[in-house]
Amino acid sequence: MAGNDEIIFNGAYKDFKVGVHFDLGGRTADEVVYALGYIGSAIEPHAYRFSGIDTKEIEAFANPEGTGLKAVYDFLQTKTPKAIQAALAEALPKDELMDVAESYLLNRLLKRAGVRFTAESSATLTPQEEEIGDHIAFIAKYGSWMAIKKLGLEKVQDYEVSAILCSTNHTLVNKGFDFAGTKADVPVIGKRKTLGNLCAALTELAPKLSGGSEDAFRIIKAMEGVGYRPYASPDMLTAAYPDIKPPKMRGRKPKG
Repeated sequence: MAGNDEIIFNGAYKDFKVGVHFDLGGRTADEVVYALGYIGSAIEPHAYRFSGIDTKEIEAFANPEGTGLKAVYDFLQTKTPKAIQAALAEALPKDELMDVAESYLLNRLLKRAGVRFTAESSATLTPQEEEIGDHIAFIAKYGSWMAIKKLGLEKVQDYEVSAILCSTNHTLVNKGFDFAGTKADVPVIGKRKTLGNLCAALTELAPKLSGGSEDAFRIIKAMEGVGYRPYASPDMLTAAYPDIKPPKMRGRKPKG
């Protein structure tokens, strides 16, 4: 794909099927953000579903009252951490999937409260249909950025499909912010992973939100600062499936 600016995702597994191709030749960074978000919306629900958790059980539990970030941390504060863990445990075939359940709970709470936590785009693009092969593949190039992820489907297990979708989604979310050029100060970094610290981080952040595009970045980074990602990412799978590697720390020259 040398020289071609494009993003391709294609794959089918059980009832999951996505085949799209965005030609990015001559397109703006904002249009790339749209393409990344489009694919993320198509694959992320299945990343959670194939992980092994009962997504419907968590969806029934994740019901914030009202909208905005306050509705999210109010939901978390009105229940004890023990009660939340017990509710999530009902959706798990094994305890090691708690990280996935917590991520999905936060994902649902934010979305149902109408809180944006991925990069915004004012553009729209219509993808071309991409032929589905005997694999799941993500291929992307735009300027100097290139990413290739691929999984063969022979004798594959559900969690391995979840892993490739999580890995792709992690790239989509983070590159979306990169291409959107989003930068903002984040008030909480490096605290121990507890729901109490998460609520404190969101409570502290809420009055500092401006209503602009940088709010989504602030929310994501504040949550990551206390150990939570509200989007599908490989690190949520590692406790249950040790052969899945967590995403690499982003260095000076991050790769997809």
